[in-house]
This record gives sequence, structure tokens and C-alpha cells, in this order.
Amino acid sequence: MKQFPANNQTKHLTFLLAAAGLPATLTATPVTISQVVQADTFVSSGQPTSNFGALGAVEIAVPTGAQNRTQESLIRFNTSAIESGFNTDYGAGNWTITGITLTLYSNFATAGQQPGNSSFNQIAAGGFELDWLSNDSWSETGITWNTLASVLPGTGNNQLDSLGDFYWPATGSSSAGWNLSLDANLVVDITSGSLATIFGQPTAGSTVGYLFNTLNNNPAYLNVTADLTSDVPEPGIFGLLFAGLAGLAAARCGKRSL
Repeated sequence: MKQFPANNQTKHLTFLLAAAGLPATLTATPVTISQVVQADTFVSSGQPTSNFGALGAVEIAVPTGAQNRTQESLIRFNTSAIESGFNTDYGAGNWTITGITLTLYSNFATAGQQPGNSSFNQIAAGGFELDWLSNDSWSETGITWNTLASVLPGTGNNQLDSLGDFYWPATGSSSAGWNLSLDANLVVDITSGSLATIFGQPTAGSTVGYLFNTLNNNPAYLNVTADLTSDVPEPGIFGLLFAGLAGLAAARCGKRSL
């Protein structure tokens, strides 16, 4: 069988794409994959040796006159299923993350409410921040306020990257989606299918009392949107194109043999 020169193959490939009504460079529809939280807990300055990993909620809160304690939260995701899903959709190495959202749910979402468990502060509007935490080794059934420092910057090579400052309005909405910045380290965690920890703490001068549910009850989700990397043909289209080229080549050979 006669071999087409490379330049002719390119011409025929372009022809087949055009005949199929497809552009030479394909653009896929963005896909969002959601992953439920793997582990979550909070720590409290008011109970510095207590662990709260078994509770149904975690909290980000500042001290008040009645409840003189700071509450900070840790949530961890295993992103291996996200990586696998995008590899299936686009092909390994052919996709780029375009958006990351953290969805949190709360049974107590109105300012002034006092959750039934006395370990939680009263619900209040206010600012908070979410950070990427490099240390994923914390245990939801072991970490306390006194041991939190072991996973935060200042110990070893632990690192915090800001994912954004947010405002919790405490107006009664049971769910909220927080759009996280595309921090390079968080993106690397997701694209490599690694563990990813998000640390929540009040912003300076905040009045926040933000309670949200754990994996034990209407848990948090990490929602990652990705799209085909620019100039990369959509997975699966190669088979169609090469099959078309092979058919075209066979047809040409058949004509020449007549």
C-alpha cells in the first residue's frame, strides 16, 4: 500500500475534520466532578485538649462575651477519583482545571441561633478565610487545639496558601458554595490525585460563627471543573480520524489497482 507523505496526511486529517463539521482544534464541554469530604473536624481554644472529630458539625468562630473561644476547622479530600474522572473524560495530561468550589451545608444558619451542643458558638455573620494546608497527616479523631500547631506553618515545612476571604451572612440558607482561588499547590494536589486539606479560620476583626455539617451528616463537597487543554484533540476522536484516514487510503489504493 502506498504511504501518504506527512503533509498529505495532515491535509486529509483537516479534510476529514471539516467533513465531519469539526474544527481542526476541538473544544470540549467543561466537566465538573464533585468529591465528598474524606475527613473533617474543628479545634477550640476553649477546650484545648478536646477532640471533636465524632461530632456532626464543625465551626469557624471568634470569641464572644458568652463564649470566649476561637474555633478553627480542617477538612480533607481524597482527589484520586477526580483525577481519574478527568483522565477518562479528556485523557491523562489533556485537561486543565478552570474552577474549584467548596460546598458546605448547615442545619444552623440563622444569626442568633444557638446549636444544641454547647461546644459550638452561637451563629453569627462575619468573615472567614479558607487556606490550602500542605500537611495532610492530621487525624480527625486525634487533633486538638494544643496539637494543631504541629500541622501549621512554624513547624517543619508546613505551608498555608490563601484560597480566599469570604463572608458568611447567616441569613438562613442551608447551603453555600465558596469559589476557591486556583492556588498552584491545590491544583497540583488535584491533578495528581493526592490528598488536599482546606483549613478554615476567622479573618481579623471578624464576628463570625459559621457552623457547617461533617461527613456524618450532609457533608461538604469539593467541586472541580476542568476543560480540554488548548490545542489537544478530544480523546476518542483520534480513533475516528485514523479510521477515516485508513478508509480514504484504502479507497485510493483500490482505485489505483483498477
